[in-house]
Amino acid sequence: MTAPAERVAMEPYRVLFPAGAALGILGVLPWLLTALGAPGYPAALHRALMIEGFELCFVAGFLLTAMPAFTHGPRCRVGELQRVCVAIVGFAGSVHLGLEALAHAFAAVALLSLLVSLGSRIRLGRAAPPEEFSLVGVGLLLGVTGTLGGALAAMGWLEEPAPYLFARMLSLGMMLALVLGLGGLLVPTFSAMAEPLTITGIARAGERKPRRIFLVMVALALLGALACEALRHPALGAWLRASAATASGLLAWKLWRRPGRRERLGWCLWGSGWCVLAGLWLAAVLPRQQLAAWHLLFAGGYGLLTLGIASRVVVSHGGHGLAGEHTVLAGPVLTLVILAVLTRVAAGWAPAGSAMHAYSVAAALWMLAWGLWLLRVGPRVWTTRGRPLLPTAPPR
Repeated sequence: MTAPAERVAMEPYRVLFPAGAALGILGVLPWLLTALGAPGYPAALHRALMIEGFELCFVAGFLLTAMPAFTHGPRCRVGELQRVCVAIVGFAGSVHLGLEALAHAFAAVALLSLLVSLGSRIRLGRAAPPEEFSLVGVGLLLGVTGTLGGALAAMGWLEEPAPYLFARMLSLGMMLALVLGLGGLLVPTFSAMAEPLTITGIARAGERKPRRIFLVMVALALLGALACEALRHPALGAWLRASAATASGLLAWKLWRRPGRRERLGWCLWGSGWCVLAGLWLAAVLPRQQLAAWHLLFAGGYGLLTLGIASRVVVSHGGHGLAGEHTVLAGPVLTLVILAVLTRVAAGWAPAGSAMHAYSVAAALWMLAWGLWLLRVGPRVWTTRGRPLLPTAPPR
């Protein structure tokens, strides 16, 4: 007798996208509470919730949903989705209880589960995933390294070679590798640019070898930037990272072109790319304003990209059409996110006495944006082409 096949899960984005938005709201709430008089300075809690909670949920939800298209393998199985969800719940609980080492360990489990799920489906030859998937692999490995390193450092078993190196492996290693890799595929395609899969001057669509060389160079630059920081040369690392992102943004994302469709999604993704480049160059040119620069990168670059891609996934997989996309990615949502980014970046130049006030205003704007997105996306997450995903309770 053959063993029964493992059940296919519901589409992972239906669970992980709402969880990510909720963690994104919780991730900025401490700044609002601090401004209202709560004790402490919540930078570490904020950093963990935003990268290992908010972004990790959206990354996992997208990759687990899209991996059949990328790898030509089977859909996400129930056990695979359950492992990631349990790990993220464990992370969220641990970080709120102040169990830093355990929180990092749960995030590492989620990333390892994601890496195994993707790796088990990858095939060589004609069925191989796009070359850009190599940056996904690099990013996930950096994420595992950063979370495990953070857990060991929190327990006192390992000393970081440089301050915040493990955190930067996540925010500037894992996330940037994923953004540059997947962004090169998705941004030109979703924004309907001409020849979306070309890398300008390097590779046409379907040309694997020159594309592979280009992506290897980008990956080596990102790894080199982290190595520079580990060796206490952060300025060199910042310039190297900005140069790599610029090559990817101009040649693969083709940000010098305007979106082919002049609508909210195209402008949202296009704007996210420019925020990535502006944030990285601001950090390199004005190192004293690194916090402002990183928030332009994280909230503007990663945040807008997350918002745009998540909105497209929800409406396309649910069959809700272009009208549904305009409803989910609403003008007020985008406006609130942009205002939150501008307020937080401006706080870098604010007098010391008013900086915390600016943090709280930016936090409130961010919470309103993602709360509104949740309200708009909720009915579409749990329906497909107008039909409820889950059966309604029978009448009594």
